[in-house]
Amino acid sequence: MPSAVRSTNAPAPYEEPADIPVIDFSLLHGTPEQRQAALKLLDESFQSHGFVYLSNHTIDQKIVDQAFEWSKRFFRLPHHVKQMIAHPPSGEVGDHRGFSEVGLALVSQLVFDRNEVEELRKTAPETKETLEWGNPLDDTAPNRWLSEGVFPGFRDFMELWWSECVRLEHALLRCLSLALGLSDPDYLSKNQTRDICHMNLAYYPSMPVVPLKTGQLRRLNAHTDFGQLTLLFQDMVGGLEVHDGHVFRPVIPKPGTVIINVGDMLERQTNGRWKSALHQVAAPREFMRRPDAEIHEDGNGDRVVDRFSIIFFGTPDPDSLVDTLPGCEKGEIGSQT
Repeated sequence: MPSAVRSTNAPAPYEEPADIPVIDFSLLHGTPEQRQAALKLLDESFQSHGFVYLSNHTIDQKIVDQAFEWSKRFFRLPHHVKQMIAHPPSGEVGDHRGFSEVGLALVSQLVFDRNEVEELRKTAPETKETLEWGNPLDDTAPNRWLSEGVFPGFRDFMELWWSECVRLEHALLRCLSLALGLSDPDYLSKNQTRDICHMNLAYYPSMPVVPLKTGQLRRLNAHTDFGQLTLLFQDMVGGLEVHDGHVFRPVIPKPGTVIINVGDMLERQTNGRWKSALHQVAAPREFMRRPDAEIHEDGNGDRVVDRFSIIFFGTPDPDSLVDTLPGCEKGEIGSQT
């Protein structure tokens, strides 16, 4: 796994954006030649970046737009209404459900001591709200939803959205099995039959740019994803950055795409061939800002506007063995056509 990289207090210098390729999902199901080329690009990008953009995927853009509209509507509810489904402050893994207000959630990398985590809350605070939920069919960890009388239609849509993300992720797992040359194209998908995955609606409120630049405040600390495969839908505000082994580079928002990134489990399964890359959310770099949409003046200096993202974390079934995949023992991997 990548080691932790701590942000400095110095303003971020200009860095070229991460050179992450866009893969047309339809080509992964095209002619043998198209499929082979797309799988090769997928493999190469996961080796070098751990990230790809995916276009023309299975979720209709109208549904993606609706998901963001519902997310905005939820986070704009009065605070006391959102607190009706508050996330337990204990942070227990078995009950990672509900609304987290600013200051409750904290992402840390390779920090397990409670005292150290509490110190990070003071030295590396995150400015975000989230809504966490899991598989609607998993009764071992019930989701927390506002009632229909309070917020009608929200639960029904989000459960539909869950199904759409699960469908796309399983289609991607089949592509990954092919890219790794596994004998069974459903190999990875078969290890996720219960879909004990996780969904996160994230809201980063408008805030001054200066504390983000100096490191006094953060939107999301540097981390890797511990699961297998992550689907990230982001708006056009920007701020996501990926570490290339030397510096953090901006991941430019691209309309109509979803970002796919490798998690720690998949890095382990591929014996390090595919990279679980360190990433964070910071202030959008200057060259990414549009005066009409991303920065506004309030008399107290520049502010970044609200940012919204939706993340689906795919993980194998709890009883699955996370071990080196067949053919990955010595890194001798070849994709199938």
